Amino acid sequence: MPKVTTTKKIKSATISLDSKLSVAFLLLPEFGLFSFSGFVDVLRLAADDVDNSQQRDCKWTIVGHDLKPVRSSCGVEVLPWETFSEPEDYDYLVVVGGRVEPQRNTDWQSIDYMKKFAASGKTIISICTASFVLARAGLMKGHRCCVHWYHRAEFEEEFPKIDIDSDTIFIDEDDMITCSGGRSSVDVAIHLIEKRFDATKARSVFSGLSIEQIRGQNTPQPHASSSWYGEITNPLVQRSIILMDQSITKSLSILDIVNRLRISENTFYRIFKKAIGISPAKFFRMLRLANGHWSLKNTNTPITTIAYHYRFSDASHFSRVHTEFYGVTPSFIRSNNESAIPDIQTNTKLNNIEKQILIGQIFILN
Repeated sequence: MPKVTTTKKIKSATISLDSKLSVAFLLLPEFGLFSFSGFVDVLRLAADDVDNSQQRDCKWTIVGHDLKPVRSSCGVEVLPWETFSEPEDYDYLVVVGGRVEPQRNTDWQSIDYMKKFAASGKTIISICTASFVLARAGLMKGHRCCVHWYHRAEFEEEFPKIDIDSDTIFIDEDDMITCSGGRSSVDVAIHLIEKRFDATKARSVFSGLSIEQIRGQNTPQPHASSSWYGEITNPLVQRSIILMDQSITKSLSILDIVNRLRISENTFYRIFKKAIGISPAKFFRMLRLANGHWSLKNTNTPITTIAYHYRFSDASHFSRVHTEFYGVTPSFIRSNNESAIPDIQTNTKLNNIEKQILIGQIFILN
């Protein structure tokens, strides 16, 4: 099994005592290797002006309750450099998650250290699914938590009282930073460089990594998407659609979306109409309708249940809207084969995005 073995002797010889940024990494069982390596490589590039990789302007270490190797999700093992030190020695504790189930076996010493770090007033950074472990430790109370859309339903089920966000790549609340993992760990690290140094230093780092642009915390999370979604370039419109998709069966008003995006209603309506061709309210209703239509064709769920599930007032309301867009009632869908259903693509009253949604090009992530 491959291992990354780094000795304490090599590390301590390169640390500068007057570093502007200091980070301790805590790796959870079966952590994501890319999330860890991307973050630490940002620190490496920011720490030294030349290609010597010395810990001058930044310092970092890997901590654990013992010095046994920690296995990543891909099988590569990383040795902690030192056992837990005082929180005062570092500015940030970066907890790197990965596969959810193995993290249930996180040792109690690591849990206690996270609590001690939080109690000291220092900032904890949750990478990927580390938010599950922090939430179980009671450290996410009062915080809005960034969760990858893939794990959203699982997190929501286990922690229904925590305010979660799956439409952005990371959230910085000063004493707690959470991110969705993967490339977003690099974005968080560059965000720290910009905060502790300046934009010039941040630019030199991301150019050194051959990254095309800096992504801030308002950048939408990449989603498994339909082709029409991939053509939308406005990030606010992207985020609004993600919010709609995540709340397809829940109560979410257009005003709620506007408040989340922190823009005016008029601005939101204008940019949405320009990107999609219809109003946000009509689009949201169409997205719910398309999901309901998919359920009609692919499940045996009663029509009344589908109607309520996708936020229609009753079965009659669902039937009226379904007939308006599909030309037939939900009952007709249930009692006839596919060939008897009108061809949406020939409807001249619908634009291309509307047609794609109605024929089933929708997110089904919930």
